[in-house]
Amino acid sequence: MSKRGVLEAWEEFDLDTSLKASFSLPLFERKDANIFVKTYGYKTGLRLEGRLGLLLYDGCSLPEASFLSGAWFNPFEGAGRLRRRPRLALYELLQVFPGLGLAINPWDIRAMFYSIFLSRNTDYYANTVRWVREMALRAGDEASLALLDPRKFGSSYQLAQLAEIRDGLDGALALLSPGIELVGSEASFSLVKERLLSLPHVGPKTVHAFGLFCLGLTQLAPADRHLIAISRALGLVGEGVRAPRKDLCIRYRCFGDGGPCPQAPSCLTALLMRELGLMAGWFQTAAFLYGALYLSKREDPAGLLRR
Repeated sequence: MSKRGVLEAWEEFDLDTSLKASFSLPLFERKDANIFVKTYGYKTGLRLEGRLGLLLYDGCSLPEASFLSGAWFNPFEGAGRLRRRPRLALYELLQVFPGLGLAINPWDIRAMFYSIFLSRNTDYYANTVRWVREMALRAGDEASLALLDPRKFGSSYQLAQLAEIRDGLDGALALLSPGIELVGSEASFSLVKERLLSLPHVGPKTVHAFGLFCLGLTQLAPADRHLIAISRALGLVGEGVRAPRKDLCIRYRCFGDGGPCPQAPSCLTALLMRELGLMAGWFQTAAFLYGALYLSKREDPAGLLRR
């Protein structure tokens, strides 16, 4: 039932930080310092307001507000369950982003995929958010979004590639039933992963980010250059670590008994999954945010790369 309510999160929870680090950011309009209104798709018009340690919501249920805001995922609880070395590495990023939750969206899965796919090799805030927001406002919902030609929203190669895979994406996303039931479903991820990876221009980073931000599989850490650099600097992985390979990811399962992937001993995503467990996705999200806000500007205020 949709209603107004208050959700009590951990003391440092910050709605603005959590949405800023999420691929669902383009689907919200900021109304005030810490007030966001959903402008697309499922429960359009719902309102989220962050206060110190609290989330006020209007137009949705408590579970929906919890997932969309990131308040469902308390990183301090997860970090406390880890062994000493990975726990200390996590605390380095927790000191920078103590209010960061994982804002996920298992309802608007096409728009979320677009946001993830269009974030490759570009400035997420300057370009991706603008492209996806313009498409989302034009379409209004998932069915209409599927009919839009991404090339009409810019001349970048990312938009051209999205147009190229649009029809193939229909078949892949049709394997999933959007909704809360997707959250935590390793079976759903295994079902859709191979279909997504069979599309051109779709690699492991995109698919793992989809699993994290749509299915809430927080043990997945999408690999990028900032994650590699920070993971090495904090002693979580060695120099021989490698990003996941598409040809292997399409053959082997990330979960279950699909057989050992031959790259698992050196795969960044696999290594962080083993070291950090359900905190791997939060660690990656914090590393992305730190990279986007600081490392990309040649800044390192917390000295993470000097540890």
